Amino acid sequence: MEQVDYALVDFVQQHAGQTVLDLGCGLGGYSKVLAERGFDVRAFDVVPEYVERARELGVPAELYDGERLPLPDGSVDTAILLEVIEHLEDPVRLLGEAHRVARAGVLVTTPNCTQSFGRVPIEFSHMLDVDHRQFFTQASLAALLDEVFGSCEVEQVAPIDRNLAGLVLPRPLRPLYRWLDRFGRAKPQYFFRLRARAPAR
Repeated sequence: MEQVDYALVDFVQQHAGQTVLDLGCGLGGYSKVLAERGFDVRAFDVVPEYVERARELGVPAELYDGERLPLPDGSVDTAILLEVIEHLEDPVRLLGEAHRVARAGVLVTTPNCTQSFGRVPIEFSHMLDVDHRQFFTQASLAALLDEVFGSCEVEQVAPIDRNLAGLVLPRPLRPLYRWLDRFGRAKPQYFFRLRARAPAR
């Protein structure tokens, strides 16, 4: 099973309703843990291999074509996008679908890319061709969510555990991060998470 950051699970448990839609479920780790905690979970991902792996965990995962979700308006309590929107060329489309189907609200988390690594000249563009497509500050995420939901408050929360840096960094950069961290050159601010609760429809 993929690594699960339980700070994200706790965030969902604190704010979600009974039925949870996990959009961009990946390998199904979060869906599985949430189901074990008593939530009724449905999950979607655009990658067929991820959907199959999630199903192997017992997660009711379905393939999403990137267009309209096969769900009626207001059919789930809460939609969650955990570390997903930074991977999307057009996050507005998926956020709009989440807003349409969730009657109680949408939960969003993403890495906070306000700062880079210390004084080491690592440009965000080095990551673009590897994994991430979007990089959000508190202000830019708020602007994106305001566009979709009308208004939304974005907060910065505690740093992501350094042992979980792999959840954020593309694989080619992880050895460099470990080297920087060893010598105290990696700024933990880079790993602060942004999270938001978008209002109901």
